[in-house]
Amino acid sequence: MTKNIFLLLVACSFFLTSCIETLEEVYLNKDGSGKYNISFDMSEFFSNPMMKSLIEEAAKEEGEEGGFELGETDTLIYFGEGAMAEGVMKDAVMRMTMSDSLGKFLISINFPFENVGQIDEFFKKLSEEGAGAEAGPMGGMSSLLMPGGKFAFKKKRLTRLEAEDSGENELFAGEDGEFVKMFFSGGTHTTVYHLPGKVRKTTIEGAEVDGNTVTIERPIIDLMEGKVGMDGEIRFKNR
Repeated sequence: MTKNIFLLLVACSFFLTSCIETLEEVYLNKDGSGKYNISFDMSEFFSNPMMKSLIEEAAKEEGEEGGFELGETDTLIYFGEGAMAEGVMKDAVMRMTMSDSLGKFLISINFPFENVGQIDEFFKKLSEEGAGAEAGPMGGMSSLLMPGGKFAFKKKRLTRLEAEDSGENELFAGEDGEFVKMFFSGGTHTTVYHLPGKVRKTTIEGAEVDGNTVTIERPIIDLMEGKVGMDGEIRFKNR
C-alpha cells in the first residue's frame, strides 16, 4: 500500500464517512448502440477541513515536505491517442478534475459503443493495460472499482449478467484489508439506465423505474464482496 493511499484510508476511517461515490450511466439507442459514462467523486478527501488537516498532518509526520497538497488540475486523457487506440478504446475519454480551492476530486470516463457488449470489452482492456501510462490513474484501479458484468441487448430487452470473480476478496484480508473496508464503507454505487422507450418491467432487485429510466443503488463494499449484484433484465417498449 502506498504512503498517500494509506493516509487517505486512515483519514476516512477516523471520520467514518464515505470517501468515494460512483455514478454509472448507460444510454441505449433502439439499435443497441449508445454511450457509457462512469464518474468517481472523491471530493470528501478535501472538502472536509478536518479530514484534510488530518491528511496533511499525517503527511508531515511521514516526512512529506510541504504536506499533502491537492493543487488545481483539469486533465483530459484520450485513450485513442495511445497504444490502446483500437475498437471501443479509440473514442474513450477520461477527465480528472482536482481543485484544492473548491474541494473537488472527480474522475470520469465516457465512451460511445456500437453494441452493449463493448462495455465489458472496454474495462477488460483497461484492466489489462492498467500499468501503462495511457490508462492514467484509473488503470490499476479499474477492476477494483468497476461493477463489471456482461451486457446483452435483443428485442427491446437489456440484460446484465453477473460479473466474474476478479479476486477483490483478497484485498480484504489482513491488516490492509481492514483499511480497505473502512475506505469503501458508506460509499454508494448508482447505476442509471436510459432506455429508448418506456420501461415495462425489470428483474433487477431494488431497481426504481421512472418512465424510460431505471435506477439502482448499491453499497460499494457489498458489491466488492459479492453480497449484492447488478445483474438482471430490463424490458421496454419502443417509442
